[in-house]
Amino acid sequence: MKLRRQLLLVSLVALALPWAGCQYLRQVDAALAQGQLQALEATAAAIAARLASAPQLIAPDPARHARPPGSQLYLNPLSHPPVVDGYGDDWRPWEFAPRELLNEQLMPQAQITLGQFEDQIYLLLTVSDETPAYRDPRTNLLAGGDTVELFTNGRHYLLPVASRGPVEALWHNPREGDYQRELRLRGRWTTSPKGYQLELSLPYALTGGGLSIRVQDRTNSNGTPPIHSASTLPADGQPGRLVAPLPELQKELDHFARPGLRLAVVDSEGFLLASNGQPQEVDEEESAPRPWLRSWIYRKLLAREELPKLPEDDLPLSSGIGRDTAEQWFGGPLQSRIGAVSVPVITRADEVIERPLMGRVLILQSAEAMQSVTEGAAHRLWLISCAAAATALLFLLGYASWLSWRIRKLHRAARNAVDSNGKLRGDFPRSSASDELGALNRAFASLLGELDQYHQYLRTLASKLSHELRTPLAVVRSSLDNLSAGELDEDSRRYAERAMDGSARLSGILNSLSAASNLETSIHQAERESFDLADLLEVMVQCYSDAHPHHLFSLKKPDGELRCEGAPELLAQLLDKLVDNACSFAPEGSEIQLLARNEKGGYLISVSNDGPLLPSGYAHKLFDSLVSVRKEGDNAGHLGLGLHIAKLIADFHQGHLEARNRVDNSGVEISLKLPSR
Repeated sequence: MKLRRQLLLVSLVALALPWAGCQYLRQVDAALAQGQLQALEATAAAIAARLASAPQLIAPDPARHARPPGSQLYLNPLSHPPVVDGYGDDWRPWEFAPRELLNEQLMPQAQITLGQFEDQIYLLLTVSDETPAYRDPRTNLLAGGDTVELFTNGRHYLLPVASRGPVEALWHNPREGDYQRELRLRGRWTTSPKGYQLELSLPYALTGGGLSIRVQDRTNSNGTPPIHSASTLPADGQPGRLVAPLPELQKELDHFARPGLRLAVVDSEGFLLASNGQPQEVDEEESAPRPWLRSWIYRKLLAREELPKLPEDDLPLSSGIGRDTAEQWFGGPLQSRIGAVSVPVITRADEVIERPLMGRVLILQSAEAMQSVTEGAAHRLWLISCAAAATALLFLLGYASWLSWRIRKLHRAARNAVDSNGKLRGDFPRSSASDELGALNRAFASLLGELDQYHQYLRTLASKLSHELRTPLAVVRSSLDNLSAGELDEDSRRYAERAMDGSARLSGILNSLSAASNLETSIHQAERESFDLADLLEVMVQCYSDAHPHHLFSLKKPDGELRCEGAPELLAQLLDKLVDNACSFAPEGSEIQLLARNEKGGYLISVSNDGPLLPSGYAHKLFDSLVSVRKEGDNAGHLGLGLHIAKLIADFHQGHLEARNRVDNSGVEISLKLPSR
C-alpha cells in the first residue's frame, strides 16, 4: 500500500470527532431531559401549593369527599347538545371514555357516558344482554322485565326497558301514593347488536348534584327477581355526586399556562377538573413539519425512537406520588420521553394530621418541546463536528499528498540520476527542508556527488594508465629489441621472443584503453550528414571479404537507396566491431551474413554468424564496458570494449543494439535499429 493511502487511512481517525460528539450529545440529552423533568416537578409543586392554600378551588362541594370511591359519575363537557334519538351517533366524534358497570360477578354488564351542555345533562347507556326482557303492556307490573333505575337526591326513577321508542320515567309520589311520570326526563330506547341502548336528557337541577344508576337484568317480564345487577349506588342508598370541570379552577390554572405544556388537575379518583395547554396556534414556518431525514438522523444520533405527540384528551393517571413516566400510559420505555409529572394536592390541619387527598396536579411536556432543545444542540454540534472532521481530513489529505509528492520527486530524481550509459548526470536536486525527507535528499545528493567524482576518476584512469605505461613499455621493448639483435642461445632467444609477444599484447591493451577513452569525446564531436546506407554496406562487405579471407560474407538488402542521417565513419566503425566480434566466434570457412531491411520508421541491420550461443543472462550485459564472454584463455587483447563502443555509436544515432541467439540455435545474431531521419 502506498504511503498516501496509508496516511489517508490514518486520517480516518478524524471520524472519531463526530462519534465523540454524538456520545457527548447523548449525555447532554439525558441531562436536559432530567433538567426539564425537574422543572416540571417545580411547576407542578407550585400549582399544588397554590391549590392547597385555597381548597375551595379544587373541592367546592364539601360532600364530595364524604362519598365512597366509585360512586361518582363524571360529566364530560359538550360543545353542543346531542340529538336524543337512541342511536348515540353524535357521541362518537367526542371519543369519551365510557364508564364500565360491573355486575356482582365482576363481569361488564353496561357502559355509561355522561355529558353536560349548559344546564342539561345527557346520558348514553349501552347494556349487554343476550336475552333482553322488555316491558309487557299486558301486565300491570311497572318493572316486570329489565329495568334501568336512576337515583337522584330525593327521587328514585324507574325506566322500564322497551325494544324501541320513547322513555317512560316513573317515580313514586308519596303524597299521591302512586307512581307518576316525570316529563322532564326525555329519551329513547333502541336495540343494539348485543342488547339495548338508552339515550337520555334531564335538567341538572333535577339531580341536585347527585346521580346513581342501576341496571336490572331479568330473564322474563313477569316480575321475577333479577339475575344480574350493575350499579353505581353506594351501600348507604345515597346517590354519588356528579363531578364536572370547575370554571374557577380553570381560571386559576390558566395563570400557570406555558407554551409546550399541558396542565391538568384531577380529583382523588382521577376525574379531570381543569386542563389547559392544548397545542397552540403557531406560525406556518414553526408549524411546518421537520424533514423526515433530519428527524431520522437525530433519532439515530440520540439513540431513541420518534417521540409521540402531546395527547389532547387522555391523561396518564396514576396514584403514585412524584414522577410518572409515560411508560404507564404509552406502554414502552422508548416512548417515555414525554415528561409526565404528578404532584398530590394535600392540605394539612397541623404538622401531624393530614387531610385526605384532594386531587393531583398533572403536567405533560410536549414531545416537540422536549425534542427541539436537543435537536437544536444536535444540529449545531453535528455541523461543528462534521466541519472539524472535514477540515482535519482535508488537512491530512493535503499533507499526505504533499509528502507523497516529495517522496515521488525524490524517487524520480534518484531514478534519473544515472543515464542509460551508466553515467551520473550530476543534476540531482538538493532540498532545503529541515525534516527527515530533506536530510535524506541531501544524503542522496552527497552520495551521488562522491560517486560522480569516483566515476570521473575511473573514466580518466584508462587514459592515465595508458599515458603512464607507454614510456616504461617503450623502454622494455627497446631493450628487448637490442637483446634480440645480439647473439643468444636457444633458450634465451625463446624467452626474449615471449617477452616481445607480451609487450606487444600489452601495447595493444593500452591502445584499446586509449581508443575507448577518446571515442566518447570524438563521437559527440562528429558531424551528421545524409548518406546512402546501402552503398556503405556494399563497400564494407567488400572490405571484410579482403580482410578476412577465412570467412565468407553475404549481404541482403532491398533494391535502391537507403537514405540515412548520421556519421558514416562512425557507422563503419560500428560495423567493424560487429564483424570483428562475429569473426572471433565463427568457425573458419563459415558464412557471416549481413542483412539490411526497412522497418517502421527506420532500418534494421543485422550481423549473423555460426558459432557458440550466448550464455544465459548475457544478452543485455554484452554491451556493457569491460564485459567479455570468451572462453578462458581466449581473452588475449580483448577487454570487452568493442561492443561497448558499438553501443555508444548506436546511442549517438538514436538507435538500439540487441543480441540474441538464432532461432535454430546455430549461432548468434546482433541487430541494429536505426531511424531513417
